[in-house]
Order: sequence, then C-alpha cells, then structure tokens
Amino acid sequence: MDLALDKNDLALRNGDLSLCTNDTDAITQTISIRLKSLAGECFMDSQLCIPYLTEIFGKKRNDRFLRHMIVSEIENVPGIREITNFRVEEKTDRGITIIFNVVLNNQSIISIKESVEI
Repeated sequence: MDLALDKNDLALRNGDLSLCTNDTDAITQTISIRLKSLAGECFMDSQLCIPYLTEIFGKKRNDRFLRHMIVSEIENVPGIREITNFRVEEKTDRGITIIFNVVLNNQSIISIKESVEI
C-alpha cells in the first residue's frame, strides 16, 4: 500500500498518515503522480517520468508521438493490463489534458483525466 495523498499533500486521518484503501486507489494515485512529474525531477532515476519541457510543450507533436511518450510511462505502473481510449487535448503551449481508461489486472476499469501545465 502507498501513503494516501489529498490535494498533493499527505492525507491525515485523526492525526495519523493515511494509506490508500485499495489497489485501485494506489494505482490511480501512482498514475497521477507519474503524469504530473517532469523528466529529470527524480534524483534517483533521471529517466523516470515524461519529458514535457524538452519534448512536448512548445512543440507541435502528432498524436502518435504523444501517445508513445505518455502511454509508455503509464504502462510501467504495476497492475495495469491495458490502456484504452487515449487522447491528448492541447490547452496552451504549456498545458495539455490527458484522457484515457486503464484496465487493471483484475479487469476493473479506471477513467483518468489529468491536466498538466507548467
């Protein structure tokens, strides 16, 4: 289990740190963190996460390129079987919305919609 987050901060219940209540919540949280983290941000592995600043924002990229960059990062999350209905909506030169469904190993489906802006 992972520590639960609440509005990008550690979740507290009765003064104690909270854990994600189930695998689905933990996977959803992990996907959100990966989508909102910049490549090079993790000091332990600079190859982790998505290179928004160098490869995506401010550049005209086709859907196939965006899918490859983003989906390959999401597929590395344990517990994911398949990603379906993937699409990216560009908001500005420095912002996108990523929308897709995730089929988990237990066959449940999670709908994800994350906005990423710099």
